[in-house]
Amino acid sequence: MEPAALPTQYTVEEYLKLEESSEIRHEFYRGEIFAMSGASLSHNRIIRNGATSTQRLLNDGACEVFLDGAQLKIDATCFLYPDLTISCHPDDLAADRILAHPSVVFEVLSPSSADYDRTSKLRLYQQLPSLRHYVLVRQDYCWVECLTRQPQSAGAENEWTLQVYDKLSDELHLSALSIRVPLTELYARVKLEQPPQIRLR
Repeated sequence: MEPAALPTQYTVEEYLKLEESSEIRHEFYRGEIFAMSGASLSHNRIIRNGATSTQRLLNDGACEVFLDGAQLKIDATCFLYPDLTISCHPDDLAADRILAHPSVVFEVLSPSSADYDRTSKLRLYQQLPSLRHYVLVRQDYCWVECLTRQPQSAGAENEWTLQVYDKLSDELHLSALSIRVPLTELYARVKLEQPPQIRLR
C-alpha cells in the first residue's frame, strides 16, 4: 500500500530502533519514515498464496520466501517492505532481520498504490544487483506483470523486459528460479472482477 509520510527526520539508527519496538511498520527514505497502511483481504490472500506456491516449487531449500513483514535494504538511505520477497543469497538466508539480496520481489497493486509501485518503487528495486524479477499483481482482476532483468551485455546494462499474464490458465515464469507459478494458485479464493475493456472509437 502507498505509505503516508510522517513529518520528522530520522537517522538510519533512529529508524531501525523505532522499527524494533513499533507495532506499525514504516518504510524509510532519505531521513523520512512512512507508515504502512492496512491492506484488503484480497491483498492478504494473494501474498499468502504467492508464498505458499513459490515455497512449494522451491523445494531444494536453496531459496526462501519472506512475507510482507520482512524488511529489505536498498541502500543506506532506503529500507522497504515488499509484499513478498524471494532470496537465494546465503547472507539473507542467515539474516536475523534485514534482507539485502533478493532474487524476486512481489508487490500487490491497489488503486492507491499502483502508480507508486510501478514508478518510484520500481526504480528503487532496480538498484539491487541481485534482483532478477519484479512482479506486480493486481488484486481486483487477473493481471500480473513480470519485469525480468536481462543478462548484461555490451551497451545493454540494466535492461529489463516485460511479460504480462492476464488469464487464470497462465503460469508466471520466474526463469531465474526455474519455476512457473500457476495463476490459479496465486489468485485462489480471491474474488476477481472483469478487467476494464478497451473502447474503440
